[in-house]
Amino acid sequence: MLTQYRKNQRKIAMGLLSFHESLKDQQHLLKEIDTYEGDDRYQLYCYYDDNSDNVQGVVGVSQLEDQEIVLHDISLNPSYRGEGISITMMDELQAMYPNQKIIGTPATSAFLAKWQEHKRGQDGNN
Repeated sequence: MLTQYRKNQRKIAMGLLSFHESLKDQQHLLKEIDTYEGDDRYQLYCYYDDNSDNVQGVVGVSQLEDQEIVLHDISLNPSYRGEGISITMMDELQAMYPNQKIIGTPATSAFLAKWQEHKRGQDGNN
């Protein structure tokens, strides 16, 4: 389940975001988390499995004026990778913003295309 990031989750969120190649540097990582905490246009969500209190992943987005959401960050704890959790996280994100299109950045566009392809496959099976 995606929940709104809270400041008491800062270390966990920073740890998950540090898996990004561009956020390996401490200064970039601090700037990124400060943006989520300080700019109302940016939202960071933590993902929990219904059966666990552990944060398994994070998703960071910003809202554009024109009915679009920009996916800036998506990161998953390595021990949960390969289980389809990132797809679930994106499905829940889209459900939170049902009337908005999710677009990517250079860093997230490949993952976003994979999710959209998966979504099209699901729609075709229904």
